[in-house]
Amino acid sequence: NIRAIQGSIFIQPVTTVVIVNQIEYGIPVTVHCKSKNDDLGVHVLPLGQGYSFKFRPNLVGTTLFFCSFTWTGQHQIYWFNIFDDKRDAGKCTTCRWIIHEYSMCLQDPTNPGKDICYNYGDKEPSIV
Repeated sequence: NIRAIQGSIFIQPVTTVVIVNQIEYGIPVTVHCKSKNDDLGVHVLPLGQGYSFKFRPNLVGTTLFFCSFTWTGQHQIYWFNIFDDKRDAGKCTTCRWIIHEYSMCLQDPTNPGKDICYNYGDKEPSIV
């Protein structure tokens, strides 16, 4: 991902997404992440364990990775845009997401101890 503008070359920084299971009762979570071009496979995360992947966002600001989440006792699949360039660009180069039963929370790198949480399917966050 390189773009030349007025003799300068811009390269998007590598972004790392980390997803950590914090579902109560020690329930493993099955995670399946994809983008338009890449299927990152299925991963089972025990309580407290994580999965990570790296990529370079595209230069036009349309990079999107989305994941499905399922766990024992739930009879539905939860979907979440784990990286959405429109929402996340410039917020983090290591984006650490915590899986909770009702929400996904981004650990705010600029304000430790404050998480930015989204209910599954929500567009607007809440701060906790």
